[in-house]
Order: sequence, then structure tokens, then C-alpha cells
Amino acid sequence: MKEKANILVLGTSGAGKSTLINTVIGQEVAEVGKGKHVTEKMQSYESPDLNFRLIDSRGFEYSAVNTRKAVKDMQKWLKDGLRDKKPRIHMLWFCVDATSQRFTKQMVATLETVKKAWKDVPIIVVLTKSFFPAEDEDNIKMVQDTFLKFAKKTGMPTAIIPVLAQAPKGHEIVPRGIEKLIETTEDNLDDAIRDAEEAVRKYDLKYKRIKSQILTVGAATSGAVVGAVPIDFPDAVILTPLETLLITQISKIYQLDQDDDYTKKVISRIVETGTVSMVAKAAINKLKMTPGIVNIAADVLNAVIAGAIVFAIGESSSIIMEKVYLGEIEKQSLDWIDSIIDGKMGGIVKKVTEIITNKKTNLSVKSIIHELVKSN
Repeated sequence: MKEKANILVLGTSGAGKSTLINTVIGQEVAEVGKGKHVTEKMQSYESPDLNFRLIDSRGFEYSAVNTRKAVKDMQKWLKDGLRDKKPRIHMLWFCVDATSQRFTKQMVATLETVKKAWKDVPIIVVLTKSFFPAEDEDNIKMVQDTFLKFAKKTGMPTAIIPVLAQAPKGHEIVPRGIEKLIETTEDNLDDAIRDAEEAVRKYDLKYKRIKSQILTVGAATSGAVVGAVPIDFPDAVILTPLETLLITQISKIYQLDQDDDYTKKVISRIVETGTVSMVAKAAINKLKMTPGIVNIAADVLNAVIAGAIVFAIGESSSIIMEKVYLGEIEKQSLDWIDSIIDGKMGGIVKKVTEIITNKKTNLSVKSIIHELVKSN
């Protein structure tokens, strides 16, 4: 059986989210209140007749405290979906009470805050309590105009659909719009699911890059301590164990098989190219010969060079391991590794040179590494 998609239903308190959910699901599953906050926590509902489930959320705008709680709940669910800790959200239904004839900048801002971690999730604006079809055109235009004016990050919604889920008692008004809402949702689910998978992939890579950089900064700082000792630093052999450990740890972040022959070759090539090769030596010598560098104490300069070289190797390793992880390389040759390290090493040395020559006081390895992180 095909896995159901997940629709997060959100909106202001009293907008009729629970009534909408009950009508779409076909039974009284969500508690309904009259113009007040009812849903205390996010809950999931589904029907065997639908290929999606609905996730009800705490309504916002009932109070400032409640709004913060609602936004926090929804943000967490979306983010946990990216991490596969909760069902992944594929679409949002944003419910707006049509009788209020109000769709504000603040509503758009709240929506953008909710979906900050998942910018590409599509939105269907549901104009609930749409009693009178004659008002539909004006209400739809109101929503469109507000999105056009204020939704800089979100973009336009996939659709804006007037809906009357349940007619008021004693009134001969026919419910409408539910079929169109379901049909529009199902028509867009395949694209939404593909977009969700792409969002997860991007989040996964971003998370791996952040973890790799944290390791790199720690290793570069340790390398600076090692590099400060009075040795013939251009050989840089003393840093090899530290760099090898860093490279191996980054390969684990990218979930590469440590017993795989190709992974072993990649790690060895990075160590060879980035530490004792002509690339590293040329970078070091170029930095030492730069005007203005000679006035820096030898131990400080060696520490800076060591930290910079380790940082460059860590950054290069992250790029290389990501390419292997994504299968973006040809395994016949390892020459591509050399070009990545060469380019990254040259760029880091150039940046360190700029930092040192422009910084007249308070020169420290920590400040230089901080500047390198900002520039990468």
C-alpha cells in the first residue's frame, strides 16, 4: 500500500480547523469548540478513503502565549520530519476564517516562521466558513494581495479555496468546497512528496556539513597547538595523525564504509596530498614569504600555519566525502582529489594572508580560524 502523505492543518483559533478535519475525514474525530482554543497538542487523523492524513495543530492568535506555543509545536514537527523523527509534512492547509474578511501581514509572518526549516512545503489557503459564494472573489483577492505584498520567503500558495465544511444549524445553506479541496490536494501530492524528499536531502547535507565543520574547527585548533612547537614545520609530518583522524571522522559523518577499498584510497590520497605533498609545502612557503609576515613571532606563525593547513584539509575532506556520498565522481582516478585540495589550500592560505596583513593587533589562532569559518 502506498504510504499516506501528511497534511499539517494550521490557522487562527476559531477558524474552524477541527470542523474541517471532521468533514474531510468523514467522522467526528477532532474536538470542536466555539470560537475558542480547543486543540492542546498536535494530533493525526486519517480515513481509509484518503491517500493523505491530517495533522491538527494548536490554533494561534488566541493569545500571545498560545501563539508562541503553537508556532513552536509546528516548527518542531516540521523539523523532526526532516530528521525522520516524526511523520514528514508534505503540505500545509492554512485555515482563514472568511467571515473575518481579514488576512494580515502578521498571519503571513507567522506562517513563514512555522515553515522556516522547510521553505518548499506547499500551502493551500482554506477560506473556512465561506457562507456566501458572492464573497469568494473578494476574499481570494485579499489573500493573494497579502501574499504578494508580504510573503517574501514563502511565495504564493498553491491554491486558495473557499470552503463551508458545515452549515449552521437552522440555516438552509449547503456545505461546499470540500470536494475541490480534496481534489486539489491529491493533484499536488506527488510534487509535494518529491519536494519533501529533496528538502530532506538538502537538510541531510547541511547537517553533515555543519558537523564536519565543527570537527574541522576543533582539529584546526589542536593543530595550531601542535604547530607552535619549534620544529622544521614545512615537513608537517607531526600533524599527519591528527589530520588522518579528522579525515576518517568526516568520512564517517558521510556514512562511508570504512572497510571499502575505495574509501580507504580516498582517505590515503587526502592525507598524502594535503600533508606531506608539494601542495602543502608550497602553501606554507608562500605564506611565510608574504610581506609583513616575517614580523610575526615564529611560534605564532607556525601555529597559524598549522591551524590553516588542518582547516583546509578538513574543508577539502568535507567536499570530497560529500561527492563520494552522492556518487558524483568517477572511481577510475583519484586525480580530482588533488585539484580540490589544491584549490581549497590556496584559497585558505590567501585568506589567512589577508587576515594577518590586515590585522595589526590581537592576532590569535582562534580569531583567524573564526574568520576562516565566516568566509567558508
